[in-house]
Amino acid sequence: MGQINSYQDLVQAIDEHGIEATVKAYRKPPLHTRILRELYDLYLDQPQYIEFLAHYPLIPSDLAERIGQALSPEQVNIACGLASNPRSPQQTLNRLGTHANARVRLELAANPNLTPKECQLLAADDNVFVRAKLAGNPALPTALQFLLSADDSECVRLALASRKTLDPDIAVQLGRDQDTLVRAAIINSWTQDPELLHLWAERDDVQNQQLLLQRNKKLEPSLLDTLRLSPHPAPRKQALKTADLSGPHMLFLAESDNTEDRMFLAEQEKLPASIQRILAQDSAPQVRRRLAANACIDPGIAQHIATSDDLAACRTLAKNPAIEDDCIAQLCTHADDNIALLVTYRSNLNETHRQLLLNHRPTTTAAEHIAYQGIGYKQLSTETATALAQAKAPSLRRFAAQSPKLEKGTLQRLSEDISSQVRQATATNPTTPDFTLQTLTKDHCRDVVFAAEDNIGRRLHTQHGSTEEYQRDAADDEESSPLLKKIVKIFTD
Repeated sequence: MGQINSYQDLVQAIDEHGIEATVKAYRKPPLHTRILRELYDLYLDQPQYIEFLAHYPLIPSDLAERIGQALSPEQVNIACGLASNPRSPQQTLNRLGTHANARVRLELAANPNLTPKECQLLAADDNVFVRAKLAGNPALPTALQFLLSADDSECVRLALASRKTLDPDIAVQLGRDQDTLVRAAIINSWTQDPELLHLWAERDDVQNQQLLLQRNKKLEPSLLDTLRLSPHPAPRKQALKTADLSGPHMLFLAESDNTEDRMFLAEQEKLPASIQRILAQDSAPQVRRRLAANACIDPGIAQHIATSDDLAACRTLAKNPAIEDDCIAQLCTHADDNIALLVTYRSNLNETHRQLLLNHRPTTTAAEHIAYQGIGYKQLSTETATALAQAKAPSLRRFAAQSPKLEKGTLQRLSEDISSQVRQATATNPTTPDFTLQTLTKDHCRDVVFAAEDNIGRRLHTQHGSTEEYQRDAADDEESSPLLKKIVKIFTD
């Protein structure tokens, strides 16, 4: 915008750019008083120019008073400008305090130059938004702050609680407000007297303690120490999470009557074995389960749980990836099949663990699930292998068919199994009788035939030791079967 040297220039600027833009553009440096007075005298009957003067923050006070005296009730925009203008005199502000339009009173309530008289008038206003706007006004006297702190409207009390400066007694009253938002506002915004924060922390009010922990500013260490000893578990746990637990805090939680405290403690890292020993004997199963799931569980404590009758804790322990081999071995021999079942699906099982799961349990439940996983294991005991060979599921019979400890009758039966995979596993078994293998070489499934032929070839190689012996024996033996001749030729080539 160009320089304003006369009222004509100002009129042109208002017409071209509007009232708001012109007010903003010519605050610094301020317009000459002469130009403002001439604009008023010459354009008194044109509201848009009077509205500009009412909103211009550097208008002479006497000119603002003249505009206010001539103001008609329908000139709301002009009244709003005067109500918010810091240059409006007290007579004008007092007159606008009873304006019929709430928009005018709302603008007036935010004016920082209000006197206690206007404040008292607006504090009793029927419009809740006017009172809420007044509650945030820095010019509001303390006495009226007390009045608004008991206002029926939550938004008025909320605006008061959000003030930068507030009497501590009023803050205490707002800290007891029935509305949570009001309490949240005062607790979060309070920066004056830190003793009031300690008062909220020490009082037996769980909501205020939680609101303290949600403050944007970091709490003092002494304040956090107070909250860590709160009688309420929720703020106490939240405060305890802000730093590593000390020995006294751990002991306090371990001996707490509140189950949630002990559950929280059982989940913490770096728990000493002495504290773990207390928690392992806790009366609440939830506490013992959380300890069993803790990655930092002591090996001795884990062994204690694994040998106990606490089925829930043992099940949780079986899923803990951090337990050691000895503890896993102990769980492998647990009397409850469900616990052993969970162990079978661990990814870190060794041969000892599989031996215990497959051959040293009274039932075949664990063995069945190892078989379902398709894990090859040929060191099955005769009892386990025989039991699995009679199972309904083909995958279990296939698993059993690999065992070298099966009896000949069982292997013969498996060689006639309806499942080709079972017959193939039987064909690969090193203890399958020769006559059974000969039968399998005539199987209608090619994979079974190849497996049987391969097994026969391995046996011949073991018996004769070299391909030359294969060839010599084949030439001498006129009764040799065509299959054996074929095998000898393969090894010779």
